[in-house]
Amino acid sequence: MTDEQNPDPKPDSKFDPMREISRISNTVGKAIGQGIQQVQTQVRSLASVGSVRLDVYEYDNHIVVQTSPFDGELDPETLSVTMEGEKLTISGITRPDPAPLEANYLLQERKFGTFSRTVEIAIPVKADEAKAKFKQRTLTVTIPIDTQQYHNIHVIPGEE
Repeated sequence: MTDEQNPDPKPDSKFDPMREISRISNTVGKAIGQGIQQVQTQVRSLASVGSVRLDVYEYDNHIVVQTSPFDGELDPETLSVTMEGEKLTISGITRPDPAPLEANYLLQERKFGTFSRTVEIAIPVKADEAKAKFKQRTLTVTIPIDTQQYHNIHVIPGEE
């Protein structure tokens, strides 16, 4: 550094490389720590957006949509199953199972709170005849296929 850059030079202070390395290490450590904290906050906020895992299959002229078991307690008053056009939406609110008041979680991976999941059913169905059953933390929605609108086209092999 020149005298122009540092207006108050101290001639008796010596450059200490170990102190400089320690200073840089602390600065970098703080920056990394802040970055990790920001990533953890973003991951937590993404994880809090509840989503439901689904299986969707065709069986006996019905479309069956089955959820994975919900984490915690599902508030039945908040459970909603709607179908608009080809889109089936399942939503509601779950709460954690009761834990002792003195409990301190060491790890909590299950998700609670508001959830919503929409899946497209690209087969003509009779939505007004759909049935939904909630049993053992799993929701099963059964929708009859509209067989009058759903046709398989027979393919005849042609000659070249």
